Amino acid sequence: MNPASLSLHNRLLLVALLPAALLATLVTTLVLYRGAQTLDRTLHEHGNAIVSFLAPAAEYGVISGNRATLQTLLQAATAQREVSAAAVYDGRGELLASRGRISVLEPDALRRIEESTTSHAAPDMLAVVAPIKSGVIAIDDELVDGWQPGVAQQGANTIGWVHVELDTRPSSREKSFIIWTSFAIVAFGLLLTAVIAVRLARSVSRPVARLVRGVGQMALGALDVAIPEKASSQELSTLERGFNTMARAISESHRTLQSRIDDATALLAYQAQHDPLTGLPNRRVFEQKLDECVVASRRAGDHGALCFIDLDRFKIVNDTCGHAAGDDLLMRIALLIQQRVREQDIICRIGGDEFALILRGCSPSDALDIADELRTSIASFDFEWQGRHFSIGASIGMACIDGSHTDPSEILIAADAACYEAKRSGRNRVVRYPLEAGNQDSPALEGPDEAQAV
Repeated sequence: MNPASLSLHNRLLLVALLPAALLATLVTTLVLYRGAQTLDRTLHEHGNAIVSFLAPAAEYGVISGNRATLQTLLQAATAQREVSAAAVYDGRGELLASRGRISVLEPDALRRIEESTTSHAAPDMLAVVAPIKSGVIAIDDELVDGWQPGVAQQGANTIGWVHVELDTRPSSREKSFIIWTSFAIVAFGLLLTAVIAVRLARSVSRPVARLVRGVGQMALGALDVAIPEKASSQELSTLERGFNTMARAISESHRTLQSRIDDATALLAYQAQHDPLTGLPNRRVFEQKLDECVVASRRAGDHGALCFIDLDRFKIVNDTCGHAAGDDLLMRIALLIQQRVREQDIICRIGGDEFALILRGCSPSDALDIADELRTSIASFDFEWQGRHFSIGASIGMACIDGSHTDPSEILIAADAACYEAKRSGRNRVVRYPLEAGNQDSPALEGPDEAQAV
């Protein structure tokens, strides 16, 4: 298992549970080992204590051969806890007395025993054998075995052996009880630790997971993100509140920035299609609308007219009073024209003091009337600048859009030629380029006879 692939929740659980499990395992192993050693040592000490009491007590019975006395001793010995059988052997290794079902030892094996020894006579039996040493016994005031009063006996001889067998099953049951109790305590401790670790891990991993999901949603473009503030710790709760505050700030900044971008885009789109001085559509829009009108005139028979408007005596105002006066005059004339044309008509500034008017859904005679009314309004306009008054006019050239032309540039040439003729023939007039069948193949106007003045 690669730790790097674990989630935060699992890592926290691993950090919390792994040391606890290792510590519990080590402590349990130590407790069980020490407990088993203690039980075994206690059993051995108990057996040794019994034989160390039984051996001196059985000395007289072995020397005298009094089996009744030995049986009484063995009965007292087997009455002890865990002692299942006991026996006494003489110096030749012959069995003198026994009690219980004991495994009789061979004489050769007994003669090799010089001090208390323990061994397992069977899987559930512990055998303890100790030699019976000869001591000082006074019988009818006679000395036995060379006893001398006040003299310690040295080099006592082995005159027999005591053999005790202890049942190890109670000790084994106690070991099992200790083992299972230890395992139960460890399991309960680990379970309790796991519950606490899971709760702690969730208290950390769930707020972090909500933060991760929130960041992921923001990365995908969802800026209006708010995560529930449910963290139990103060640090994570502060982090959640900080994330929501940051998300709201980013969302608000994004909306503000997007609004500014939209405004800037709209402004750029407007500036790309409108004259910055007068606010009228510019030449690009004019050419686009003229193309649409030409196509509509051929397909749907929607006739109209194109008028080129060139202001008269504009240069006098511009040269006399400066560009500021000229710009102000252009703005006022643009407003005047807008107020005089119909809603479906399109007025554009195409450069300098030149304007273009597209009359849609209009007959030639109506177009002439609209153009002449517009000329009259401009001629009667009194421009005042810093106490000085100027009178201007307009030379208007008109070309009909009646479906006879497929190329908008032909109509542009015709309207421009008519405007030139209006200028050349005295200004302040409307000249319509003739569209009679006999003149359709003629070049652009070159003389006054090819235009009509109104």
